[in-house]
Amino acid sequence: MFKQFSHRHTPCTVNGLPEAVILSRGSSGSSQYGRESDYIGRFAPESSVVSGALIETGETFLVCSKRPTPERDKYCGMVKTNMIVRVQRYSQEYDGNYNPIGDPDFTDVEIEVKAFVQYVTAQLRQDDPGLLPTSTHLLRLQQKVDVRRPDDPLLIQPDRIVLNGRSYQVDAINDIQFPGLYQIQLSEDRR
Repeated sequence: MFKQFSHRHTPCTVNGLPEAVILSRGSSGSSQYGRESDYIGRFAPESSVVSGALIETGETFLVCSKRPTPERDKYCGMVKTNMIVRVQRYSQEYDGNYNPIGDPDFTDVEIEVKAFVQYVTAQLRQDDPGLLPTSTHLLRLQQKVDVRRPDDPLLIQPDRIVLNGRSYQVDAINDIQFPGLYQIQLSEDRR
C-alpha cells in the first residue's frame, strides 16, 4: 500500500537516516492536543522506524507506537514536538586529589533536545490518575537522552529540565507507557 501512494510520500529522516513517510493527522477527537500534535505516519516495510524514533520532515515527530498493517507497512502513531529543552544535573567538580572545587551547581548534560511538552490541567489529572499532585508538566522525549530517575543513587539532587528559560525538577520517569520514549513528570524547581 505504501508504494501505491508514492505521490503522497514526504522525504524524511528516521534517526538521521533518509527515508520517506506518508503523513496524516491523527484522529484524537476535538481536543487541542489532538488537533495540533497527533499524527499518523506510514512507512515502507523495509523502513528502519521503531517506537521512540525521531522523525524529521522540516517538522519533528516522536514515534509513540508502531504496528504492521496487513500489507506489512509500518503504521506509526506520532506526536509533533513542540519544544527544545535542556537537561541539567547538579554536580560538584573535584581536583586531582578529589578535593571539591567551588560550590556544587547545575551544569548542562544535554542541550537542544527535541521534546513534546504538555501542561498538566484538571482534565489531564482526571484522565491520568497516576499524575503526582505536584506535577505541572508532562515531557516526552527519546530514551537515549541522558536524564536520570530522581531515586538514582549517583545523583546528589534530581535532574533539572529547562523549558523556555524556566527550571523544572524531574519527579518521575515512565519508560513503559511509550516504548523507546520517556514520559517525565515535572514540577516547579524551587532549588
